Amino acid sequence: MNCILAQTNTSTSKVKGRKTRGGLSIGEIQCSDFMKRYSKFGSIALILIIAVVLLGCSIDKEKALVLTDLEEGLERRMAVPDRMFTLSFIHSVHHTPVHEVIHIQDDNSLVLKEVRYRSLGVGMPYDYENGTLENIDGEFVLKFEREFDIINMTVSPIPEHSITIGQEDYPLLEFTKPESPLEIKAVDEWSLKWPRLGKKGA
Repeated sequence: MNCILAQTNTSTSKVKGRKTRGGLSIGEIQCSDFMKRYSKFGSIALILIIAVVLLGCSIDKEKALVLTDLEEGLERRMAVPDRMFTLSFIHSVHHTPVHEVIHIQDDNSLVLKEVRYRSLGVGMPYDYENGTLENIDGEFVLKFEREFDIINMTVSPIPEHSITIGQEDYPLLEFTKPESPLEIKAVDEWSLKWPRLGKKGA
């Protein structure tokens, strides 16, 4: 709808008993001026709302793992807030669990920090360059540092491969089929963090 009214003249005249000026009735609001003011106020209001939203929240970067089924090309992303996760499996000879504790570096490289297991013997690590081996509550803990860019593995149901993040444990067969290749790498994830409303303890 075009609300701009054209001026027919600049003189004062009488139209149907009403006094007019410049072709417009005196007291009549020009729609074009109203829309300009409305647009200006709307823009200011939008800017204020965006400012309030940005001041009320923060943009955070955290680490996440990307697990990719290399056969199907399917990806699953999992946040790792404390940058630590554990890969676990059952040893094929000793039939006891082995836990590999891995840390995500700033550059998203993966560093194997320690291996935990309960049996010494064939196929079990007991030494590493500049590493230390301890027995903590009946569990052997080999501490060292070995860096990877990406972890590639074949997931099998026999060793019960799993990944633990925080308190949550996930069987790797949730992400791929048996005997399929799985790629694990770390990436940066950006997200908006909203403030919690209300007082603590309320």
